Amino acid sequence: MSGKDWIIRNGEALVMLGVFLFGLWTSLQGGWLLAVFGGIVMIVAALLLRGAMLRMRFVRQSHRSGVVLLDERRVGYFGPETGGFFELGELELVELMTYPTGAHWTLRGGGQELIVPAAAEGADQLFDVFASLPGFPMARATRLLEGEAPSGTHVLWPESDGRPPRAGSALPPRQQSRR
Repeated sequence: MSGKDWIIRNGEALVMLGVFLFGLWTSLQGGWLLAVFGGIVMIVAALLLRGAMLRMRFVRQSHRSGVVLLDERRVGYFGPETGGFFELGELELVELMTYPTGAHWTLRGGGQELIVPAAAEGADQLFDVFASLPGFPMARATRLLEGEAPSGTHVLWPESDGRPPRAGSALPPRQQSRR
């Protein structure tokens, strides 16, 4: 990975680290007002840094096959051989298929299926989609992406209770589409 690619991949975390250090510097300039302001900046930066670090672990870098687009309530994937759109309101099942050569997300529901390589450009947007799912095991998904489990198909959401949620229940009520 070249230096430019490294900076692009880690840019969000680097910016948050810089903001944290600015808060630390500000808090050490003297006076209680600057100390409080600097402390608040450090707390906010630390929370955002944590999210950036999770996102860095979640995103896999490799040959970048295809492009993922997130538009309102739809995920689109445009690949060299396959592609399509998936309505998020219909989401009933999220699987991660892991192989020694890479991983693919499978989104199913409402008679639709979309397979997206984890290394596709823009696949990091799926992090935010999955984070909005109630009970999505983000830590487990990250470990699987890092190769800490055997190759195979892993059902991540809903966590196996034997029955899938009803269609359209994937996102919190305020985000669901009106039909």
